Amino acid sequence: MRTDNLDLVLSQITAEECNDAADELARYLDAGLMTTRELLAAFLNDLNNECLTRRGPRGESGDAGRLPVSPP
Repeated sequence: MRTDNLDLVLSQITAEECNDAADELARYLDAGLMTTRELLAAFLNDLNNECLTRRGPRGESGDAGRLPVSPP
């Protein structure tokens, strides 16, 4: 495969520019990871609240929290 175009672009980029770009990318990834963690935590809290609303704190309210009765 010929890489003339890629070689041309790479020849114009200095090591310092490459390092700066890598640092910038790391900042974006860190920010995205933090946002993803916050969204996941909020979702899990909502899911937990929904379970508590349906089943109570120990899973005992309503039929959903009871163990099935085995046949005689």
